Amino acid sequence: MAPSRKTEPETSKKGRTSSKLFVPACYSFGFLLVCLIAFLLQIVYFSPISPVLDEVPQPAVLSATQLQDFIKVGEGSVNHPEDASMDKNGVIYTATRDGWIKRLQDGTWVNWKFIDSQTLVGLTSTKEGHLIICDNANGLHKVSEDGVENFLSYVNGSKLRFANDVVEASDGSLYFTVSSSKYLPHEYCLDILEGKPHGQLLKYDPSSNITTLVADGFYFANGVALSRDEDYVVVCESWKFRCRKYWLKGERKGKLETFAENLPGAPDNINLAPDGTFWIAIIKVLKFYSCIKNIVFKKRPKNLSKQKYVIEIFV
Repeated sequence: MAPSRKTEPETSKKGRTSSKLFVPACYSFGFLLVCLIAFLLQIVYFSPISPVLDEVPQPAVLSATQLQDFIKVGEGSVNHPEDASMDKNGVIYTATRDGWIKRLQDGTWVNWKFIDSQTLVGLTSTKEGHLIICDNANGLHKVSEDGVENFLSYVNGSKLRFANDVVEASDGSLYFTVSSSKYLPHEYCLDILEGKPHGQLLKYDPSSNITTLVADGFYFANGVALSRDEDYVVVCESWKFRCRKYWLKGERKGKLETFAENLPGAPDNINLAPDGTFWIAIIKVLKFYSCIKNIVFKKRPKNLSKQKYVIEIFV
């Protein structure tokens, strides 16, 4: 009798132990299945992007030894300057991420005008002696000795977002780029990942105060510059490592063509040189790898300082 009494509880205990182990295992499997389904639904139905399969161009290799002889101006005294412009008197200006418009005087950068914004990017000098500055968040500003005027903040009733660079034509009209018509400036990494052309080129006519769309379909429209004869305008497409030109005059008026491609990095700003060539600032490819890494690990993209190279395109 004693051995049988000892055997039954042991068997029963084993049975109860087995059932306790089996129930949590089922719960764990169900939980994982629910998480997997939720993850798939998030990708298919709630993803912030609708990406397309695209081929990233292989950048060319460039020897930038000529830059070794260049002189650095303002290193350590300007906060993330995006662009620089020289007025008709030879004074150089730049806009910084802390809101200051600075100008170079006797070899020193001095604060000139302040704009309450941390998203100042491209700028250009006008024939009237003003500065036109692109603000990613607030449109276009006009800066002069009299102060600052935000003269263009809406286009066709919609808030102007992601204005990147601007250039003035001889008739006083302004050509400027909008990097992405879909994403906000702090979402630029999503524009990269989606791989679709949301960039635009627009024209502002100060005489009529009308802004028109000149061309669209750019892969992150960035720098913009007019040719010496103003027969075409060049737009940098950062995500495609190329620049394209839009014809404004002549038989090819209205056509969009490739100007330079397979660049050694992503083209950023572009400026016309006195001899009719163009200087293009190139962003290191490492910046884009960092951007994608931040997206994968759910980190907010930081304001990385742009390490650029400069190349000269002859036409």
